[in-house]
Amino acid sequence: MLDRFLSADARNFRPSAIRAFAKWINDPKVISFAGGSPSPETFPAERMAAIAEHVVRERRAVALQYGPTRGLPRLCEFVASLCRARGIACASDEVILTTGSQQALDLIAHTLVDPGDVVAVELPTYIGGTSSFYARSAKLAGVLQDDDGILPESLAEVARKNRPKLLYVIPNFQNPSGRLMSQRRRSRVLEIAREQDFLIIEDDPYGELVHVDGADTTPMKSRDTEGRVLYLGTFSKVLAPGVRCGWIVAPKMLIERLQIAKQAADLCSAMLDQSIVDEYCHAGELPAQIERVRAFYRGKRAVMLDALEKNFGGRAQWTSADGGLFTFMTLNEDVDAAARVQKAVANGVAYVPGAPFFVDGSGRNTMRLTFAKEPDARIREGVTRLASVLPSLS
Repeated sequence: MLDRFLSADARNFRPSAIRAFAKWINDPKVISFAGGSPSPETFPAERMAAIAEHVVRERRAVALQYGPTRGLPRLCEFVASLCRARGIACASDEVILTTGSQQALDLIAHTLVDPGDVVAVELPTYIGGTSSFYARSAKLAGVLQDDDGILPESLAEVARKNRPKLLYVIPNFQNPSGRLMSQRRRSRVLEIAREQDFLIIEDDPYGELVHVDGADTTPMKSRDTEGRVLYLGTFSKVLAPGVRCGWIVAPKMLIERLQIAKQAADLCSAMLDQSIVDEYCHAGELPAQIERVRAFYRGKRAVMLDALEKNFGGRAQWTSADGGLFTFMTLNEDVDAAARVQKAVANGVAYVPGAPFFVDGSGRNTMRLTFAKEPDARIREGVTRLASVLPSLS
């Protein structure tokens, strides 16, 4: 009965295929390669607890109060300086803080996308991004990629045929594929955006999580001379996702519009969260924390790749996961990975099927595996269990 009251946009809402697996993430009986949650072992919990006590006691008028919609000014300036260190020319008035980078995607979709607009996305791409665009009744067009990222010829063809308003891209250790886009490809993507006149949403949640030497994570935004790239970042992967603090860097005119959209969404992001992050960063502790997080996940990645080679060598291909939290596996067999999820869970291991990450209906024989959460021994055991489920797929 209530369906008739839904808006046209609400009818396009799509549930997250990742969230559907959340029930297994914390089940001790199931070894979970499903959720993309950072490991609690990386959280600077004791330090953040001390900072939280300090800001509540000493800065309560700010930390427990409403605040500016764009975010704490000192934290906005810190984000601007962080981005400048990444090669991005920006000032603090070109930054808006968001309730995680997921809100950044929602605000951008709300501000820039009209029903029927085309948004180009990678094949595969992050489900949280596509959910935001579908919620605005956008049409999504998939762009092919390989291990060096987006294929420029595919992007050019999609742009000619579909005239997209936006391209959504995750160049650094993409979710779900774990791939790092080459700098040459980034330059060409930006050239195509200029030629075909669309904007680029550059989502960079994993750029600090580098696991190999020589990985060039310089943002596309660093060579943007026209204000064509909106750059998104977050503290979730290097500090803790519970302090919901992300950001958008964009031309001031767009920031002002995004600020109005955010006023309607939540007035301001949580001031306690911002205050904790602000104090932590102002104390100069972020660089050492990033190094600790990198070392932690570097070890997890090595265990996962070794286990995959031992159990799936010759039967599948997977990405090298040179950074980030994921590897993406493609089975040699022409099978539907989603059809084996329940059997895998019954065998004590969970993964996310790859098909929901593809907007064109492909990817049925793929899966995303995260090495972030489980201890080393459980990673090895989980891959062995997974291998025991999959041999009968041929």
